[in-house]
Amino acid sequence: MTKTGVFATEEEVESLKKSMQTPLIMLQCGMPKSPQKRCHELALVHGLPEITGMYGLDLKSREFVTV
Repeated sequence: MTKTGVFATEEEVESLKKSMQTPLIMLQCGMPKSPQKRCHELALVHGLPEITGMYGLDLKSREFVTV
């Protein structure tokens, strides 16, 4: 795991935690975004470059990471 030095906000972490606990159900408007994709999108919003694969998040430190 490689640390990026870029951190998510408390609100973003809480939102991701909630989405990880939400069961996947089919909705009329389609499937909700996966927590992994949402985490990757947040990393990009925080200025990290696009990478092959997806960014992850250390929930304790709130730091975005790569594998």
